Amino acid sequence: MPIEPRHPLVEIKDAVSEFVSTEAELAKAELKPTAKAAGVGAGFFAGAALFAFHAIWMLVILVALAIGLLLHAVTPLGPWASFTLGFLASVLFSLLVAGVLFTLGRGKFAQVKKPEATLAEAKATLDAVVDAIASRPSPGAVIKPAPSDDDLERAFGRP
Repeated sequence: MPIEPRHPLVEIKDAVSEFVSTEAELAKAELKPTAKAAGVGAGFFAGAALFAFHAIWMLVILVALAIGLLLHAVTPLGPWASFTLGFLASVLFSLLVAGVLFTLGRGKFAQVKKPEATLAEAKATLDAVVDAIASRPSPGAVIKPAPSDDDLERAFGRP
């Protein structure tokens, strides 16, 4: 019993279905390390934001104490002055930590890249499917075999 040829649309559907599942697996394998790097980078940025917020909070307190010292200055180096210098040191430390975390986060985000292999494979596969469908003869077309040398000799009367 001869096997009937399948309709081209069924073949296209099957090819696209297989293509999509293969590409999804490739994209998953390629994007997993990138997503991890993006997550770590986001964590570093969150840490930087936390320490920057802390620094601003300390700066506000420092300004409040400094204004209080100016208004109520009794001696140039009283207990309030030492508290002010302590808050200033805290602000500088917090800004330093925020800068380090920001730099680490920026480095992690620089590692995030688009999935080059997945995109190239998808393009190559789609091009191959389109070429295969375009070069396929239509179902109703009659394909004649190439003439043999004997047929050519009879047709053109070679001696």
